[in-house]
Amino acid sequence: MACVYLKQAIRTMETNVGNTPLFDFAATSCQGWRNTQEDVHLIIPDFEQGTSLFAVFDGHNGVEVATYVAKYLPDYIRFNRKYRSGQIVEGLKEAFVLLDNSMLIRESIQELREIRQEMHPELPEYAPGITSGCTAVVCLLKNNVFYCANIGDTRCVLCRNGKAYPLSNDTKPEDPAETARIEKAGGTVVRGRINTLINVSRAFGDHMFKNKQSLRVHEQMIIAVPDVIVERFNESTDQFMVLMCDGIWNSMANEEVISFIHKRIKTKKLSSITEEIADKILPKVMPTSGIKGKDNMTIVIIRFNGAQANSLRTVQTNRGRN
Repeated sequence: MACVYLKQAIRTMETNVGNTPLFDFAATSCQGWRNTQEDVHLIIPDFEQGTSLFAVFDGHNGVEVATYVAKYLPDYIRFNRKYRSGQIVEGLKEAFVLLDNSMLIRESIQELREIRQEMHPELPEYAPGITSGCTAVVCLLKNNVFYCANIGDTRCVLCRNGKAYPLSNDTKPEDPAETARIEKAGGTVVRGRINTLINVSRAFGDHMFKNKQSLRVHEQMIIAVPDVIVERFNESTDQFMVLMCDGIWNSMANEEVISFIHKRIKTKKLSSITEEIADKILPKVMPTSGIKGKDNMTIVIIRFNGAQANSLRTVQTNRGRN
């Protein structure tokens, strides 16, 4: 996409907050130097009884796939037969793949096109879902167990005993296992990009890299099959959790983010901390090289209170609400 950056950064912080008996949260997004805001985040405290859902979706080449996924993924998970039968990990994996496949249906293509036209009327249409996509990190806190599903390089990090404890691992084209799959599918990895074009190896959308008829869905150059980490919530050691896009962690390592929050969380509002992080990262003048501080930024902090959550309202946001 030509002209990726603005002449002046959009520094507005879009923040939303909420609380339940189990946790309180703050989420901040900032468009920054990018010419479009392509991040979407999702917080559903009452996903189902005993379960809350948290997610960050980082779009590329448009926001339409991230918006579509945020709209439909909760139900794809909730009503998945494997998930309903207690096979949580397999249910999450299947839900991701089925939702990804749904983007090839005519009605879905039209919906993606309409989202793009509404959100990016100034940009060329391209082929939504074919040349655009999104990475995703989705964390369920279900009956005091974390189930964290990740494709791409959005992250979920737990603060355990004051230290960073990752609940997701990035999947990138240069990772040996990812490179092997890409090359077997007929692609190449050059400077971290598939066929010099895209720097993610797992994502929703991007179906131009998933169309080799002789290969199964998990064998394509880019796949939507998530890695899933399962970890029991420990009320005595787990203070808070952070979900963030690469616009955050490209500038602050996991340990730095957790330390920054840990030093402030007892004395400052969560929303002040999320906005302070975004402001800290966003440079006053756009760097002439590198990627630090030049991407959209989204960070979500969930602070645990150690009590059982009640059914509360759903909070879904694209650009956020003040």
